[in-house]
Amino acid sequence: MLKTKTVCRLLFYCVMICILTGCWDREEIEDKSYVIGLGLDRSSQKGKIKVTMLLANPEVGSIQGGGGSTEKPREIISFDANDFIAAKATANAVISRKVTYELLKIFVVSEDFARDKTFPSTFYDITKDKEIHQNSYIAVSKEKASQYFIHNRPKMETRPHKYYQFMINHGIENGLIPDSTLFRYLQTTERGTDLFLAMYTTAEKQKHREIKQEDEYMAGELNATGELDDTQFIGSAVFKNGVMIDKLNGQETRVINILDDTTNIKEILVNFPNPFSDNNKQFSARVSKTKNNKVRMNLKGPKPMILITVPLEYEILSNPSMVNFLKEKNRQILKHEIIKDVEGLFEKVLKKSQTQLKGVPYPLSFNSRRYFGTIQQYKKFNWAKSYIHADIQVKADIQIIDYGKIIKKPIKVGE
Repeated sequence: MLKTKTVCRLLFYCVMICILTGCWDREEIEDKSYVIGLGLDRSSQKGKIKVTMLLANPEVGSIQGGGGSTEKPREIISFDANDFIAAKATANAVISRKVTYELLKIFVVSEDFARDKTFPSTFYDITKDKEIHQNSYIAVSKEKASQYFIHNRPKMETRPHKYYQFMINHGIENGLIPDSTLFRYLQTTERGTDLFLAMYTTAEKQKHREIKQEDEYMAGELNATGELDDTQFIGSAVFKNGVMIDKLNGQETRVINILDDTTNIKEILVNFPNPFSDNNKQFSARVSKTKNNKVRMNLKGPKPMILITVPLEYEILSNPSMVNFLKEKNRQILKHEIIKDVEGLFEKVLKKSQTQLKGVPYPLSFNSRRYFGTIQQYKKFNWAKSYIHADIQVKADIQIIDYGKIIKKPIKVGE
């Protein structure tokens, strides 16, 4: 009996010791300095790059910090390095806490460096660091990334991780910027059949800005005034084989996002021409995409034929001509105008991808693979080359689910 008790005690002590060992490598949040944004620029030194780190203070705005900490919410450092992996150790020469990429949210690459042929070999280091998650985002800045982070000073959301989270999520939902994760960049580059879109941003205002349609701007072109930050996220940078080659504005980016079924685009607000009047007042509508596109291809002939059916639901939000939509004739006129506008815009963007970009900026090649029996047949077809000469048609499947409040024209005095 005594021997049994002794054995039980020993087992109990062994279990308790094993439990206690789970805390041997614990680390406090306050002991680390979290890099939220990482900027990459071309360096003046041969064989090096300029690394800019946007570091967040975890105590600012937290419950532990009391919400009223007098410390700065962020810190920015820039220096030349061989790569951004080993740069973490170099940063500790000026940063007191341990630098980590565990919460890295966004890579900001200057347009100048993104167009460099050496950029892919440098950027592929993201696959070698376990702290870097492939759901982080890549963005291209008009100016140097080091200047971008310094000039980017939000007025309301001072915590950098929340600022980028809100800006990116809302931009993707509205379709004005692409869902440019590291995973998509790596997947597209290694596939070699399609183009990759990265979100475009800047903290500099363009000097001579013209007023355009709501979604036709590039970052820096929107003439917004008041007490606000100058940083803008709109449009996209086009990458081919890992290198930037061109840009798309917000409208063109939105079209590609609607065509891409893998993008989490939600309700978007748009304007379209008024078929009932010759003035410049346009209709506004809320557009929803609730179903995937239907893609049919005929790849057997000398010229590939591609038919894309895009299902969209419209909710009319404004009626500048005060048209009575109780009449079926007016409803048909409006629907015809929407179909004409959507099909014309989509075919224009796809035509630009064939003639100017020389590639499709979303994974349309996935839909073509089912038309081939073997991988060898697909490779022989050469999708990247065949797409340029394809005959592409877009069919808009429009459903107007709400015409808005039916109102009557006001009666003029004296009539």
